[in-house]
Amino acid sequence: MRLADAFKAVKYVKYAKVEHAKKFAQHVVPEVVRPARIIWNQAIGGVFLLLAISFFGYAVAQKQNPAGVIGGVFLGLVMTFFSFTSFLSARRISRRS
Repeated sequence: MRLADAFKAVKYVKYAKVEHAKKFAQHVVPEVVRPARIIWNQAIGGVFLLLAISFFGYAVAQKQNPAGVIGGVFLGLVMTFFSFTSFLSARRISRRS
């Protein structure tokens, strides 16, 4: 085997490895990323839900202070909205095939 043939073989192996890596990435990565995104959205939704409960509890504790009640209810509603949209996003991602 000549030296030139050896260099061609090395170039082919490098090219083949890159092609195999591309195929691997195209098939495996989406199957790993999708469940990770679902879990991430559910976790964020849970955090926002806990924050909403916390703000509503604050509003109840501040029943003598109208500004505290308004602020607590407003922030609780905002966090509830964020939680709801995050859970819906997780559901939408899980329904895709």
